[in-house]
Amino acid sequence: MKAYVLAAGYATRLHPLTLDRPKPLLEVGGQPILSHVARRLATLEGLSEIVVVTNSRFRQAIEAWRDTRPVEVMTTVIDDGTQDEATRLGAVGDLALALECVPPEGAFVAAAGDAIFDFDLRALQRIFERRRHTLLVVREASHDGGPTPYNEVEVDAEGRVLRFREKPPDARSGLAAIALYFFPAEVASLITRYMAEGGNPDAPGHFVVWLVEHAPAFAARFDGRWLDIGTHETLAVARRLYAEPEDAPEG
Repeated sequence: MKAYVLAAGYATRLHPLTLDRPKPLLEVGGQPILSHVARRLATLEGLSEIVVVTNSRFRQAIEAWRDTRPVEVMTTVIDDGTQDEATRLGAVGDLALALECVPPEGAFVAAAGDAIFDFDLRALQRIFERRRHTLLVVREASHDGGPTPYNEVEVDAEGRVLRFREKPPDARSGLAAIALYFFPAEVASLITRYMAEGGNPDAPGHFVVWLVEHAPAFAARFDGRWLDIGTHETLAVARRLYAEPEDAPEG
């Protein structure tokens, strides 16, 4: 199994912190966010490689992080060739590129490089291996009905995904998928097909909307903490939870 980490964004909402540093290398709890992610992924059974997709602006910084050997698993860095927000490929575009450059050779995991989590990946891996289909990792996303800033996952009693919608205006389900996916090998070719058909290359949710209409998918809840770090406020929350002062130096 290989893990693909999406870390090629430009994090404009976190300026000025991310003007000269990629968001995944901002520190939380005394270590880069990306190190938190890599260490969790390294607990997966049979993991042979972690592939990190970055961009041309921050490639050297990500390669320097890799060279510190935060995990024992072989780690490969891919440069998507973009320089700024206007030219970025999008998360799905980056995943498609990574799968082309470093083929998965079996089942694979895709994860965001800017979200910290502390739950047991092996428990989810066992569910995935039992289902043998795409596994979405989901959480309860409370809202008052109507529009939601999250995606929406509807499942049956067995956990099979009946419908997936990206930020719907009339959300009914309380479940939302996080940016962590277990995929069987055949999904690699489906991503290629999705891109060839002109699918939206941005947020992974756009691809998942398409995927659940073409292949079975299941959902599983996690037991633990997941922190999506996208703003100064969420970064501050993460640093408080990991006992790091908000005004700690970025070095």
